[in-house]
Amino acid sequence: MKRNVMIAEGTLMFVKVELPEGFQGELDQHVEEQISYIEAGKVEFTVAGEMRLLVAGDALYIPSDVPHFVKVLEDCTILDVFTPIRASHLEK
Repeated sequence: MKRNVMIAEGTLMFVKVELPEGFQGELDQHVEEQISYIEAGKVEFTVAGEMRLLVAGDALYIPSDVPHFVKVLEDCTILDVFTPIRASHLEK
């Protein structure tokens, strides 16, 4: 996984994430709201137990404190927006 925080200003954070085919994220849950835009590739996002297949050009909203995870079906690039800023992504 490659994660690049593009900008984090005010209450918004924009992050570019590159994931290889076969990657499966751990179950995640955080207070920040999230929008994920699939720039390239194909993924399965499971949010609150509901699976959605997403391909390049698709976007997904993840509300605050909702469990979710991703499974990568093809190498992908995901653009994530968080509000407020997700401090854990700023830590090195």
